[in-house]
Amino acid sequence: MRPGIIAATAGEARILAKVPIPAGELIHLPEGSMVLLSGMGANRARSAARTLLEKGATVLVSWGFAGGLIPGISTGSLIIPECIVAPDQSIYHVDPVWHERLCSRLETYVGLHRGTLAESALVLADSTEKTAFFQRTGAMAVDMESASIALAAKEAGVPFMVIRAIMDGVEMVIPRSVLNSFDKFGRVQPARLFSSLVRRPAELMALVRLCRNFQIARATLTTVVRQAGSNMLCP
Repeated sequence: MRPGIIAATAGEARILAKVPIPAGELIHLPEGSMVLLSGMGANRARSAARTLLEKGATVLVSWGFAGGLIPGISTGSLIIPECIVAPDQSIYHVDPVWHERLCSRLETYVGLHRGTLAESALVLADSTEKTAFFQRTGAMAVDMESASIALAAKEAGVPFMVIRAIMDGVEMVIPRSVLNSFDKFGRVQPARLFSSLVRRPAELMALVRLCRNFQIARATLTTVVRQAGSNMLCP
């Protein structure tokens, strides 16, 4: 099997490749895996999945960070969901044998949660939005790409997996200065960030907390690579 791994942001992709990955450039990892930096959102993720399949991927992985939707799903928690809820309420299931293999390997090293993850078309920036989304979907975590990758896998008839570390729990507020200062690949635009913070200086501490959370979530995914390899124990 040859995994094709989709990472929406540059920070997520770099955990796998160890070096910066140019957008749209296919990177070959040890053990035969391929990783592609897609950019955030459903359409970009779906396009990246199809590209990986065309290049020979035989399984697909949605990789990176997620938001927590319920108490107890805190920063650094690892989410390997059993199913994914799409915005249209379609439900996709990951490969059960592969899922059990990954969970069995990783559960002694990180705080691991199974269950449901849902895809959102928008960033959920505060606890009100996250709680409302949980009430609609019943999911414990949220991202913006996994259901679209799942659909591509289903259409191609290949196994699929989601591996996500929580960066912002349900109580975490993502400051507007951050939302306005990143490009579609999750890269900071310094001038834009500085301008936003000048207008909203009270958001500086929230930005510091978010940076700390990034490091915690990054450490979780680094542990995944160390224990599962770059092929993610694929079948």
